Amino acid sequence: MYTSQPAVVYSPQAPPAPAQAYSSMPAYPAGYMPGVPGMPLGQNGFSSQVMSPNGRPVEDMFLFVNPGSGSNKGKVFLEAPKPLVVEVEGNKKVQLHVFSMLEGESGNKPGFKKLKETILLRGGSPVRAVVGGGDGTVMWADSEAQKHGIDTPKQVAWGIVPLGTGNDFSRVAGWGGDNPEGVSDNNFALLKDLVKQWSVAKIRHHDVWEVSVNLDESQGKLLKMGKTQVEEDLHVTSKTFHMVNYFSIGQESQVGMHFDKHRTKSQTCNLFVYGAAGCLQELRCWGVQHIGNIVANLYHGRDKNGSLIMDSEGDLGEPQLIGNPESLMFLNISSYAGGKAHLWQLECDIGVDPPPATDSVNVTQAMGRYNLAKFPRYPN
Repeated sequence: MYTSQPAVVYSPQAPPAPAQAYSSMPAYPAGYMPGVPGMPLGQNGFSSQVMSPNGRPVEDMFLFVNPGSGSNKGKVFLEAPKPLVVEVEGNKKVQLHVFSMLEGESGNKPGFKKLKETILLRGGSPVRAVVGGGDGTVMWADSEAQKHGIDTPKQVAWGIVPLGTGNDFSRVAGWGGDNPEGVSDNNFALLKDLVKQWSVAKIRHHDVWEVSVNLDESQGKLLKMGKTQVEEDLHVTSKTFHMVNYFSIGQESQVGMHFDKHRTKSQTCNLFVYGAAGCLQELRCWGVQHIGNIVANLYHGRDKNGSLIMDSEGDLGEPQLIGNPESLMFLNISSYAGGKAHLWQLECDIGVDPPPATDSVNVTQAMGRYNLAKFPRYPN
């Protein structure tokens, strides 16, 4: 779960919470994370509620599903009754409104229009919304909500049904990483159980990074992976992204690009595809991209006037990279690779320091495509 809150550049150094599948989830799963600490909830603990004819509180909750995620497992959620009414703790009811992320044009989607309407009817207090999909779907949902005029840091608390491949963010946030099975069995009994857990999940907070890439168009171009799994030129010289988990430069990034070109609709098959892409990339010894050949310098601050973190040009007296690393990663979570790599449990002493007191971190390009990437840092 996360919030669209101003970014903090460095990842947390606390050990990650253990990933849990839905079958073994505790009664109180990972928390929702709105963007404003201490945002008051409604009476009886509900953020958006009305009274039913019998005098019992009714909370509106939303589920936004990417139907293609999880080998098309997301589609089954769209078959649930609309709204799905569930009895929850405290003699209360929850109305779950289920919508497809694909329905409607961007900025004019019925699910998000309904979400905005509900928020306004409840006086702007935060509404709980769950996203069914991978880590990217979470950011997609937040972006769509903002396009509909919703102030997501203050008005939405996001949860996750992990339907992606790695589900790194979902695992770290405590929502598990395995695609749920048997959602529609016994009249959607599993979904009803999940709603009960979502209704009592505690609200937590998470930072969202803003990553800006500025390109020297004479030396390269910005590409994205299109819907047909083919690289497409964006025809722009700069791009700003929002992210909740991590990004990297070097070999790991190359593996990710190869994976996106060959990803399947099966979570299990995708794990094999990712592993094969990694092996093939490492076997291409002549094409290894060492960080010293890609990144010239790393600075605190927004330009070269900041203090130098790392220099790869061999200048005497400047801090140098140790060894010959193949990847440089910037993390907002404590693990990656589908929860297999817990970086702050396995680290050596070198390179693990508290966040600096400066305002941002920049990466300056040596001979590759990218020229400058800015990572603004704001107070948490």
